[in-house]
Amino acid sequence: MTKEVLRMSGLLMAILFWCAGIALLIGSYSITSRLRKASEELLMHSEHEKGKDNSASIALRIEGKILDYIPSYLFQIAFSVFGSLLIAFGFVALAFFFG
Repeated sequence: MTKEVLRMSGLLMAILFWCAGIALLIGSYSITSRLRKASEELLMHSEHEKGKDNSASIALRIEGKILDYIPSYLFQIAFSVFGSLLIAFGFVALAFFFG
């Protein structure tokens, strides 16, 4: 009985690692697009605040520019590497299912 539980837990761990890896791979693109969208919204909001409140406009512009200067390819590379590692760990866990 315990050998079957160990085999099935290996399969379950492999599936969980694969799902987490795929979620990270997909998540890299959604986070990048959210950063770009937030940057554009902050810059547009700063333009609307320009005549009413200059200090708020300056703060919003700074925040928008900071988000513009974040290199999005670093997020994509990091998430892709970690996602690929989790998928590889899934294959290692699959060895316990067949082993």
